[in-house]
Amino acid sequence: MLRFLAIVAVYFGHFADTFNFIYKIVPENLSYNPVVKYFDPALMVFFMVSAFVVTMSTMKRSLKDFFVIRVSRLYPLYWISCILAFFLSRYAAEHTYLAQLPLKAFIANLTMFPGVFGFPFLNPVFHTMAIELCFYVFIMFILGFKLWSRILTVFVIAIVLCYVNYFLAPAAQLYTLASYFMAGMLFYFIFSKKYTQWKIYVLLAFNYSISLLSCQATASARSASYEHFNITVNPWILAIIITVIYILFLLISLRKLNIPGYRLFQRLGEITYPFYLFHLYFLGIYWYFRNTIQHDLLLIFILILVLITAWTINVTIEKPLSRLATYIITTVANLFDKKAFGKKNESVTHDF
Repeated sequence: MLRFLAIVAVYFGHFADTFNFIYKIVPENLSYNPVVKYFDPALMVFFMVSAFVVTMSTMKRSLKDFFVIRVSRLYPLYWISCILAFFLSRYAAEHTYLAQLPLKAFIANLTMFPGVFGFPFLNPVFHTMAIELCFYVFIMFILGFKLWSRILTVFVIAIVLCYVNYFLAPAAQLYTLASYFMAGMLFYFIFSKKYTQWKIYVLLAFNYSISLLSCQATASARSASYEHFNITVNPWILAIIITVIYILFLLISLRKLNIPGYRLFQRLGEITYPFYLFHLYFLGIYWYFRNTIQHDLLLIFILILVLITAWTINVTIEKPLSRLATYIITTVANLFDKKAFGKKNESVTHDF
């Protein structure tokens, strides 16, 4: 449910603020700016929920299982979104506001790290996928070196590095992203009562302070994007929102706030990934009907359309592709395991 609320906030942030300010698609919907300009913490909720859930489902898994599950979940649908962005930029660029990039850029984007090869993202929202993948690499590091028993020491080092990053290069804001993922993991440790709890709370307090430190940099960056419109973002309001999010997660972790596990909530959570990957492509429809549908109704209409599309993609494309990818990766991995096992046996036999 939190994921769904966050994705709706992202939608309004893009359609009634970010891209609307850039391209003036429906200027009337810019009236939502006084509220929407504070929707940046929606990504914070995404990353915290992701860290909470991934930690919960991974602590007893092997590195191989984690790799198979995450890759098959993340990449297939992402590749389809890349293909769509590549062709839309060529045949409907005016309506999609996507940059037309060469084939090399498309291939680089398939890795989810096009910047490594010197290319921009095909879709502006893809940059958060790269951030998510970095978190997965961190989890793979923990699994590979069997560091769950020393995870609190890892967090101490990470928090120190976050403070160093803040004081030496605050504009980079790597400390901000790291604090979000650490918060989600720490809240899971409270939820599951793992490790010494007072140590968890101390780490969480330091992590919270890092999140608060990020408010000024975030507010400055957002205000800079509005510099031609005499609009500013108040860092204190961002700090209040972040505090509310922390309190909300704490109440859930302590089981003081129990959100019913309705099937509807589960389904809404499942469609957030396709929603996020494809919602920007509806800017063309938003632009096309800008003069024929009342602006508030148009915003809601597009939201409903994106939700229906995301649900359809989740059922007919995402889940089948994920199962297929899981089967292929598992089969290949098992094949290599058998070969390695065969070589080991052959070596043992020869020695004897």
